Amino acid sequence: MIVCIPTSVLKTEHGLLLKTLKIYKIVRFSSIFGVSEIVFYKDHEVTAKQHNEYFELIYKIWKYLLTPPYLRRKLIPIDKDLKYVGALPPLRLEVYDVGKTIDVGDRRIGYIMNYRGKLYADIGLDKLFKVEAGSCEDGEFAYVEVVDIVSKRVICLDYMPYMGPVLAREDGLMELINDYFNRVDVIIATSRYGKTPSHEELLSLKKYSRILILFGGPRTGLYDIFKHNGLDLEKEVDFVWNTIPEQKVKTIRTEEALISTLAVFNIFIHGRTYNTL
Repeated sequence: MIVCIPTSVLKTEHGLLLKTLKIYKIVRFSSIFGVSEIVFYKDHEVTAKQHNEYFELIYKIWKYLLTPPYLRRKLIPIDKDLKYVGALPPLRLEVYDVGKTIDVGDRRIGYIMNYRGKLYADIGLDKLFKVEAGSCEDGEFAYVEVVDIVSKRVICLDYMPYMGPVLAREDGLMELINDYFNRVDVIIATSRYGKTPSHEELLSLKKYSRILILFGGPRTGLYDIFKHNGLDLEKEVDFVWNTIPEQKVKTIRTEEALISTLAVFNIFIHGRTYNTL
């Protein structure tokens, strides 16, 4: 799944601490459900300068959160924008949950570096491990397997486990439409003014391999965002759904809509289907 969120979600959060918490929640909630990509787009609630500043902050915190904890001190420089990341709960991606010691056959994420023409992997221990085989690139993360502890050798595996959502940006709604709408199987917009999806419609999500979910901002919903760009929301997307029907609060925060929507979709995409009489 790909989720699209406007950078204006940070506009209503005053101060670095609240902005940091907001970004954490978006990354955390997306990671829980295995979202493949988060696209932050510019809506008309923010200026180009604000959009750039917000995305820069999002990128720094996203990079910190998705760097293996055992590699952060080496890979993440000190930055005033990361002042409050130490107060955040750990993201706890499965692939990062590794021990302090290793055995032959253990697998973990390593950071690949070139030293005197040879590739080595930093896997968070005192010494680097030489890459003996496999395809990996200098300056990239790789999934490695320990083959010898004494001589400190690993091999790069030919696949990567889930490392959290990829981060992307779009500098406007039209750019988002042009770059993404033809790359997915179905586009679902979320709005309190949308229809509540039926059981059958939710079950139909199983047939789609590439789902894009659009979210509006804290002050402006998707109908207004599309209207501001001269577009009719219902003509541009496949569905406009209200995934929190009968809400009992005046407004739903974007991150609350995100986790609610992903939780509902997750059940119908991955749950078992039963025939009923």
